[in-house]
Amino acid sequence: MSTLTIQRLEIFRAIYENGSLTQAASELKLAQPTVSKHISNFQRTLGFDLFVNEKGRLRPTVEADALYQECKDMFDQLEHIDQSVQSLRRGSEQVLRVMIVVPGAQLRLFSDAIRAVRDRWPDINLIVSVGGRDTQIWKLRRGEIDLGIGTPKLPHPDIESVVLTTLRMVGIMPITHELATQKKVSVSDFGKYPSILPSESTLYGKLILRTLEHVGVVPDTRISADAPSQLPLLVDSLECLSILDMITAFHPPKDAAIKVLPLDVSMDYNVCVNRIQGRVLTPQAEFLIEKLREGLAQEKQFMERQL
Repeated sequence: MSTLTIQRLEIFRAIYENGSLTQAASELKLAQPTVSKHISNFQRTLGFDLFVNEKGRLRPTVEADALYQECKDMFDQLEHIDQSVQSLRRGSEQVLRVMIVVPGAQLRLFSDAIRAVRDRWPDINLIVSVGGRDTQIWKLRRGEIDLGIGTPKLPHPDIESVVLTTLRMVGIMPITHELATQKKVSVSDFGKYPSILPSESTLYGKLILRTLEHVGVVPDTRISADAPSQLPLLVDSLECLSILDMITAFHPPKDAAIKVLPLDVSMDYNVCVNRIQGRVLTPQAEFLIEKLREGLAQEKQFMERQL
C-alpha cells in the first residue's frame, strides 16, 4: 500500500492549516476519532512525527512544514478540481476563466467580446484576470485559467496558440517632431534621434530590438518602458521616437499628442489565444474567441486606413 494517498494528505493539510483535530474534522466533515486515527497511522507509516501538541494546539514539525510546501501546488489543484466537480453536480458548467495581457486598447476589445458572451449566456460565471506571458503559462498548466489572450505564441509544448490576427508595429512621435510630416518613419532614425522603446521584458520588446539589430541600427535609447501604455505620454513629454503596437498607438491617453506613422521595415506581431494542447473548448470559450477575432479584424481595418 502506498504511503501517500490523497485522503491522508487532505487530512494532513486540514490539521496543518487549522492546528486542531476538532477544526480539521469539522472542515472535512469527519468524526474527530477518525481524523486522529488517520493522522496517527500516517505518522507511523512515514516514520516521523508531523505535529507536536502544545497547550491544546497542534504545532507542525519541521518535517510537516517541508511536506506541506511540497504538496501546496497539489492542494491548490485539488481545490480547483473540487470546484469543477461541484459545478458539474449543480448542472452548471458555464464557467469561463480567462487571462488577458493588456497592451493599451486591447482591454476595450476584450470587454466588447465579454459583453457579447454575457448577452448570449446571462448566467455564465466569468472569471477575468490580467497577467503577462509567464503568468499565463503557469496558470494554464495549473488549470487555473481556460484561455490566455493577447500574447504572441507561448513557448511551451503543452500549450496551443491560435492566431487571432497579425498586426504591424508602428512608429510614434510628438506631433511637433521634425519627422512627423513624413509618410514613413525609417528605423535608421532610431539611431539618430532620442527614443524610448519597450523593454526586452515586454511582449514586443525583443521583436523590436531584434529587428533593429538585424538592420544594423543601434537605437539612441536612454529610457525603456515596461508598460506599452506608458509610451505615448512619455514620447510626447520627452519629445522622443518610439515603436509601439498598433492598438496602443491608435488609442493613446487623451493627453498624449502623438503622430502615428508606418515603419519602413516589416515588423509584424501576432495576437494569440492560448490553451492547453488538446483540451476541448466549451461553446462559451469558442464564442468568445470568435468575437475577439471579429473585433480585432474591424480594428485592424480602421487602423490600416489611418496609416
